[in-house]
Amino acid sequence: MKNLPDLGDDSVVRVSRQGGVAAIHSLSRPREIEFAQCDISQRTRICSVLEGCLPLDSGESGRGDQRFYQIEMRYKSGEMVLKVPEDQAPGDLVHLWDKGQLP
Repeated sequence: MKNLPDLGDDSVVRVSRQGGVAAIHSLSRPREIEFAQCDISQRTRICSVLEGCLPLDSGESGRGDQRFYQIEMRYKSGEMVLKVPEDQAPGDLVHLWDKGQLP
């Protein structure tokens, strides 16, 4: 199983919704979160959501009309991409994608 990398000030997390029969860019509404603009509490909560998504990673694009959330993490030593099926996505991930922040 994958482990969440150390995400520091230089890290950027991008969450988008992908897949479906018709790929419509406006429905993907990518959200980009720069950790440099987040306080430690926000970072901790975002990392908690991301850790919860690790076991849900399908590693592949949705099949047929299935949508999925793509989480791209860029950090100092590399990049990681997770693909979480829409029907398995935690509520906090959906909120992060929809609002760009956690409740």
